[in-house]
Amino acid sequence: PGRVRERIFVSYYRYKGQATIPNVESVEILVKATGHVPGYSNGGKMIRPEHYPMEYFQRFPIDDEITSMLVSRIKDDDIYQQITSYPSPDHRSVALANQASIIYVLLYFAPRHLQKQTFQMREIIDKHFPDNWVVPIYMGYKHDITDWWDR
Repeated sequence: PGRVRERIFVSYYRYKGQATIPNVESVEILVKATGHVPGYSNGGKMIRPEHYPMEYFQRFPIDDEITSMLVSRIKDDDIYQQITSYPSPDHRSVALANQASIIYVLLYFAPRHLQKQTFQMREIIDKHFPDNWVVPIYMGYKHDITDWWDR
């Protein structure tokens, strides 16, 4: 995956030349290998580099204040107003499932929350992930939180 991206970029770069690729340095940073090879496992556990994918997302950092505000808003509020449709407390995770997907991805852009702010993470887990550990990300991509947040 990473090496393939690098090779595709190099071949395109050699074919077209630097003048035709705007922001070539930014593209190079984006396609650079991360060290993660999906599908490989060690005793049933996925092998991935330390701090992956947080370091990958930090290649193009987003302001910490913005990510903190987004995490706080999604953590505290029902942005899709689904709680009224699911009044039972047993169905809270179903009502907040779309927000759970968003906050799961957003936390990788805010590694400080994910790694150091245990009280906020405890609140996020209790509210959004009490019984749904497999989170749909996008069009059939699913992540098992127990595999990804085991570190």
